[in-house]
Amino acid sequence: MIGRATVLIVDDEVGVRESLRAILMADYTVLTADSGAGAVELLRAHDVDVVTLDLRMPGMGGIGVLEQAKGINPDIEAIIITGYGSLDTAVQGLRFRAFDYISKPFDVDHVRKLVEAAVARRAAVRIVKSVPEQILSTLSHEFRTPLNVIMGYSSMVRETGEHTLSDDQRIALDRIQSNSSSLLAYVETIFYMAELDRGRAPEVTSQVRVADVLGRIAATLAPRAAEKGLVWRLDVSGDLEIVSDGEMLGRLVGALADNAVKWTNRGDVLVRARAVSGGLSVEVRDSGPGLDPDLILETEDVIAGRAGVRPPRLLGFGLRLAGRLVRTLGASLTIAASPSGTSCQLLLPALTVRVPQSATA
Repeated sequence: MIGRATVLIVDDEVGVRESLRAILMADYTVLTADSGAGAVELLRAHDVDVVTLDLRMPGMGGIGVLEQAKGINPDIEAIIITGYGSLDTAVQGLRFRAFDYISKPFDVDHVRKLVEAAVARRAAVRIVKSVPEQILSTLSHEFRTPLNVIMGYSSMVRETGEHTLSDDQRIALDRIQSNSSSLLAYVETIFYMAELDRGRAPEVTSQVRVADVLGRIAATLAPRAAEKGLVWRLDVSGDLEIVSDGEMLGRLVGALADNAVKWTNRGDVLVRARAVSGGLSVEVRDSGPGLDPDLILETEDVIAGRAGVRPPRLLGFGLRLAGRLVRTLGASLTIAASPSGTSCQLLLPALTVRVPQSATA
């Protein structure tokens, strides 16, 4: 069946297995397994696009199968189907990049749509990874070089003509420098996202001091906030540490904080980190106009990997990057908006966090 995506259904209940097989067999090549061990054997023998997993099975449960599946094929999409949902298992699923969750008893149409979205996400990743490395490298060079030249020459003219330029000329050069810097940042973000999608930017974990990561973000964004008359507030314990990829964590929180500064015209921007019972919580809160509900929905689609079904129309580069990094780090992101501002709540799994002696959950 060339061209059909392959779905593996893993559940120890024959009724659930057969129900899901009946729902999906018209559109996909469907394999079934009644145990975790059997599922791993099939995953090693077949190129599976999407796997549906029962969370609790005798022997190896759904999270164990998910961990093994990601080891065999990091790009496989997994949907957890369970009647035993909990925060702990949700955090574990996020850590191993589960695509989504469905509770029993499940809705047939919802199952079809969710599997369709997971298959689309898998196909999109394959397309991105099929682009020759040389093309991406060449495009990156062709974009960056002219921008760096423009920035270099405008800076040189600004410095050498300090005493001879008119006010209008200085303003024009400042605008050239500012817009070129913004465009270069966009270009860097685009190619970094391409590297993430191709698996060329793997997660490199180490013991990370959270205050250092957030401090570097503050050094960049606090002056920009001050220029707009905003109060920048940073609240983090100096002892808080996490085993994570420090660069990715910085890019993720930085993207959310940059978005907050960009769209807030008065008031403040708060970045707060805490050790909580579910892991490490990082909140980015602003007093801006509040994100549009459609924008929040699009962000959730990107985070869940569903953007291939309905391509985002409104989402900016910062939130697109945040969505990819949330998945890469096995985190979760909740966005709440109101007329008084927007709050972005980031949660990384508990097993990675070292709680300070003085901290309370």
